This record gives sequence, C-alpha cells and structure tokens, in this order.
Amino acid sequence: MIAKTNDIELIRKIIPLWYAQRTWAKELLKKAFELDKANDILSTKFKGYKGIPGTNWMYRTHGIGVDIFRTADVGGIDFDFGKTEPDEWRLKIFFEKQYNEGNIPLAEYRHLFEDEQLLDKAIKGALDK
Repeated sequence: MIAKTNDIELIRKIIPLWYAQRTWAKELLKKAFELDKANDILSTKFKGYKGIPGTNWMYRTHGIGVDIFRTADVGGIDFDFGKTEPDEWRLKIFFEKQYNEGNIPLAEYRHLFEDEQLLDKAIKGALDK
C-alpha cells in the first residue's frame, strides 16, 4: 500500500504543531520546575513519572528525553532533547496523542488513525525530503 499525496500532506500539516508542542513543553518544564534548561529535568532529582505542579499534565523521563501527557496516549509530546527534528517513531506517537486529545480534525485524520500501515507510510512520505 502506498500513501496517497493527500495523506502525506495531512501529516505534513501537523509537523508545525510538533515544533510548537516541543517548544511549549520545554517552557512548561523550565517554568514549573524553575530550571535553567529544560533538559535539566533529566537530572536524578526529577527523573521518573511525576505530575507537573499547578497543571493536570504528567511527565515521564526516559534516556535523553521526556514524555509529557494528560493521560496515557492523550495530549502532549514525547521528544528527545538531542533531536531537534521529528523522526518517524516520535511523529507517530505525537499524531496518536494529538488525535486522542482532539487537537486535529478527527474526521479528516480518522482513516490514518484506523490504519497503522497507511499512517506509517504517510509519516515516512512526509519526512522524506
């Protein structure tokens, strides 16, 4: 199965949202925990699965990154601090989180959400330059 140009374009439309959510997440961590740099959340003091003070958001640190979410697979973003561009795996997770949160048009993206192979191909096509 080959992703249609329209499906690739749909995924390309959410890439700016990935960048915006990443920027928001880094600022949220800095402000909530009074950090100099967002990646200071990876220090031993903050590692783990915890709530973000003053919000209904949670975070989970992992390796060189962090996952910010409302509930499992809903809202937020999972990213690595050392990577400034989305990769296929992280963009797929982001798509699912945003879809489940209702931040992207459900009717427009439903066929991709319901067909994992098609979604994978559309993401690959969107990221190929």
